[in-house]
Amino acid sequence: MLKFFKNRFFWALLLVIVISLVVMNLTAAQRSNITFVEKIIRDTYVPLQSGVSSFRSNWDRRTAVFNDKSQLQQQIKLLEEKNNQLALENQALQEYKQESFRLHKMLNFYNANRENYDLLPAHLIARSPNNWYESITIGRGSRQGVQKGMPVISPSGLVGRVESVSENSAQVSLITDREMAVGAIIQRTRETNGIVEGLGDSDQLRMINIPYYSKINEGDRIVSSGLSTIYPPGINIGTVTEVTPEPNGLLLTAMIKPAVDFNKLEEVFVITSYHPVEVFEEEEE
Repeated sequence: MLKFFKNRFFWALLLVIVISLVVMNLTAAQRSNITFVEKIIRDTYVPLQSGVSSFRSNWDRRTAVFNDKSQLQQQIKLLEEKNNQLALENQALQEYKQESFRLHKMLNFYNANRENYDLLPAHLIARSPNNWYESITIGRGSRQGVQKGMPVISPSGLVGRVESVSENSAQVSLITDREMAVGAIIQRTRETNGIVEGLGDSDQLRMINIPYYSKINEGDRIVSSGLSTIYPPGINIGTVTEVTPEPNGLLLTAMIKPAVDFNKLEEVFVITSYHPVEVFEEEEE
């Protein structure tokens, strides 16, 4: 302990501290004139104070930048979450819009045809296409009055017929199925009876047994003839895209584009009964 008090460095440091305290005390009050010693001390400490101030200013700016960056990142994250939410809401609104459009079209069709048909609306719940057969499953069955063989239509045209029925669902064979055939005529001329058959392709039908003298043309609309016990007359089947003669020269074959877009089909009507329009002719006197 005594050796510590004999250390010259200790006494020199103590002297500096005492002098500094004295100077601080003397310069604490505001004065217009300062001593020579104060000037030396002030000039000595000015670069140090300037450096400290500059360092603290730079540190504050960098801290502010880091804080601003963190806040910006949080804001970006919140905006991204909000954008994702709005995108989902927009997608849902688009679905509602499309559904509203389809249902409005279905309602108009129902009102326009309810005097001729008893129509049961149904929603598609499954689709089972393959290379040979094409069918859909609807969410209506025997409990709702659906029976095997009933025709199925949409506002665009003929869809197919009911093939099998369960209590709350039914399988419908599409007219594009290779096993399907529908009696048909040209709507424009009403003079040609033929048979429209499926090809297993949702974009193609074929009309056969057309007499060679038929005035069938590309663009003609083909409708059901009503000669079948299943399909009422006048249901839109599709449009002629090509007419070619058979090799025997006695018949023509026509390719038909279906009126129904089966790839976009979501709702249909089952015709549970048909009420033909009676035409009364005036009796001759």
